[in-house]
Amino acid sequence: MALDLQYSLTLDATRWLPVPLSFPWGEFSTPQEWAATLTASLLDGTGAEQVASELLMNTALTLQAMDGPLPGASERFWRTEYVGGRAIVAHLYISELEVASIEDLVQLARAGLGGIVQTWSVIDDTPFSAAISATVVAEIDGADVGAIRWLGVRDGLVFIVELLDEDPLVLEAVQSEMDAVFRSIRFA
Repeated sequence: MALDLQYSLTLDATRWLPVPLSFPWGEFSTPQEWAATLTASLLDGTGAEQVASELLMNTALTLQAMDGPLPGASERFWRTEYVGGRAIVAHLYISELEVASIEDLVQLARAGLGGIVQTWSVIDDTPFSAAISATVVAEIDGADVGAIRWLGVRDGLVFIVELLDEDPLVLEAVQSEMDAVFRSIRFA
């Protein structure tokens, strides 16, 4: 069955950290264990006060427990370069879908958002049989929201790496980083 396809990806650990969607996860039994270890690691040697530690731990717990913008996320990533600022969170979705062409991927770029595909381009040199990047603009709850998405299909599975944000400058700032995450996906 196609859903058994094994994959891996690489994150730039100086900027992005995986956020577990469920527990147990690795060596951690609970979200609190994970958040405490993460907080201690991120603040090690900074001289941060207890208040900062509590705020960071609460942010980590909130990001772990939050609903994704779409149901069914396979992975969540938190951009930690600006810890203490606004949270930047990206997701990976994997779905079993029949996608036969680049045009199908372009239409799929709107999935869960509606709106319009503002720009898109074919991505070469990936392990996918077809792959695109797309920028989608939609109105969600009265606000204009942008999404940058990378979509690839392989063996009946569609992989979507995405970041949604109301601020186009945030999307632009992390676009190359998200492209690197998508291009890092490898199959066993």
